[in-house]
Amino acid sequence: MKNRLIIGMFFTFFVFTGQLSYGQIWKKVQKKLEDKIDKKVDDVLAGGEEHNTMSTGSGNASLPNVEKIYSFSAGDAIIFADNFSADPVGRMAKHWASSGGGSVATIDGMPGQWLALAPYTSYRIDSLLTLPEIFTIEFDLTTRSMEAADIGSMSFGFGRDNSSRSYIMDAYNDNAITNTQLHFHNKEITNSSSDTKIYNPIKFPLGDFSNGILHVAIAVEGENMRVYVNKSKLLDTRMFNKGAIKYFYLSAPFDYKSDAEVFFGNFAIAH
Repeated sequence: MKNRLIIGMFFTFFVFTGQLSYGQIWKKVQKKLEDKIDKKVDDVLAGGEEHNTMSTGSGNASLPNVEKIYSFSAGDAIIFADNFSADPVGRMAKHWASSGGGSVATIDGMPGQWLALAPYTSYRIDSLLTLPEIFTIEFDLTTRSMEAADIGSMSFGFGRDNSSRSYIMDAYNDNAITNTQLHFHNKEITNSSSDTKIYNPIKFPLGDFSNGILHVAIAVEGENMRVYVNKSKLLDTRMFNKGAIKYFYLSAPFDYKSDAEVFFGNFAIAH
C-alpha cells in the first residue's frame, strides 16, 4: 500500500512537472512567434510608405537602393494634375489621349477612380504642356493579377513630340527619348535613353506586386533625370541632350494574361 502511495505521488509529480515544462515550452514558442510578428510590423512601419501596403510580397525590406534620407522632393507649384474623379466611369479619361483606348474605373477596396490601361496602348496628356527645365512627376500604378508575370512589361518616359498615334515600347522608336520599363516577368526595371545611349537594368522585386501599388516619382533637372519606385532610387544620370523638348508618355503592357489588369492614377506634374 505504501509503495502504491509512493508510486502515485511520483506519477502525480511527473505529470504536473511535465505539464509545467510543456507550458513553459509553449510560452517560449509563443514569445518567439510574437517577436517575429512584431518585427514584421516594425519593418513595415519603418518603411513609411503607404503606397506599398497592398503589396503581396515582403515589403520595403526587400527593395533595392532605398535611400536613408529620401532625396526626392515634389515641386511646389502644380502644372497639371489628374485623379480621374471628374470622369464618368467606363469612359476614356477626358484629359488624356491614347493610341488604343482605356476606361476610367473604380477598384474594390481602393479609394478614388483610376484609368484602366488597355493592352498595347500608349497614353499622353491631351494638351501641349510646356515643361520647364526643372520639374517633378508623380503617379501610382496598381495591379491586379493571379501572379505578377501575367502583367508582362510596361513603360513610361519622355518623347520629342506629343503624338498618341503609335504604341511606344522603347527609347529608340516613335520619337521617344527615355524609357523606363517594368519587367514583371523577370523582376527587373530598365532605364534607357536614345539621347545619351544609357541602358541601365536593375533587379527589382516586381514579383511582389501581383496585387500591389507602385508609386513612381520622377525628377527632371535639365539634362539629368532621377527615377524612384516605392522610394527606391533606380536612376540618377544624364538622360537628355541639352535643350531637349520633353513630353510624358505611359505605355501599357503589350498584352495581359489570365485577366490581369493595370490601373493608373494620382498623376501630378509640378515645378
